[in-house]
Amino acid sequence: MNETLKTIQSLRSIRNFSERGISKEDLERILEASLRTANSGGRQVYSIVVVEDRELLEKYFYRANKALVFCVDYNRWIDCAERLGHKITVGDIRGFLLGSEDAILAAQTATIAAKSLGIDSLLTSSLHREKLKKVYNALNLPKKFCFPLLSVCLGYPTRELPYLRGRVRKGVVHYNKYQRLSPEETDEVIAEYDIEEKHFTTMTREEIVKEGFEHYLDLGFSRWKGDFPEEEIDDCYATLERVGFFRMVG
Repeated sequence: MNETLKTIQSLRSIRNFSERGISKEDLERILEASLRTANSGGRQVYSIVVVEDRELLEKYFYRANKALVFCVDYNRWIDCAERLGHKITVGDIRGFLLGSEDAILAAQTATIAAKSLGIDSLLTSSLHREKLKKVYNALNLPKKFCFPLLSVCLGYPTRELPYLRGRVRKGVVHYNKYQRLSPEETDEVIAEYDIEEKHFTTMTREEIVKEGFEHYLDLGFSRWKGDFPEEEIDDCYATLERVGFFRMVG
């Protein structure tokens, strides 16, 4: 296994960050690597807000040492077009999807670059749990054609943690055509998740059973139902419409 694959295999998400700081040199290396990410048409319709303010880091980013907020952002592209006498349109939801792809790829590259330097990370949508108008004001984001999509929290852990777990292959990778799992194959996936090395949580099999759950996924589904608070959902819709990426279809 080469060094790049070793770095990817050693990725892990952390939420408890130590006081150890990230050097300016390492931060610049991470940013430069992130900017090398493939993007649509070479336009880079995203922006990265580097957060170093301790108050913001404590409020929004799990007290990380640094945070990178990856935004879908067309403002730089629009400004360049207008400066040269051109008029362009963003494309509403399709433009948002395109910008999202650029931003997500750049964010993942940042996590890999950070890990290659011994720096851990957490990819999070924590900003979407806040009132987005407050987020826009806190980060001075443009009021049109810009949306904070996801954040990368960076730092060093307070204690050693395992690498990323909770990964399966069956039903995730499809060749040529999508194939829905059969009931028997679904049972195989459920059984695979019951292996402790596949647990996203650090709970043992015995601890999960003691909690009254037959399978690891029973625990997962009891904790994660995907039922986001209505006010958070409404705020996201309203913000996407306000900044120009979404419009209600009557």
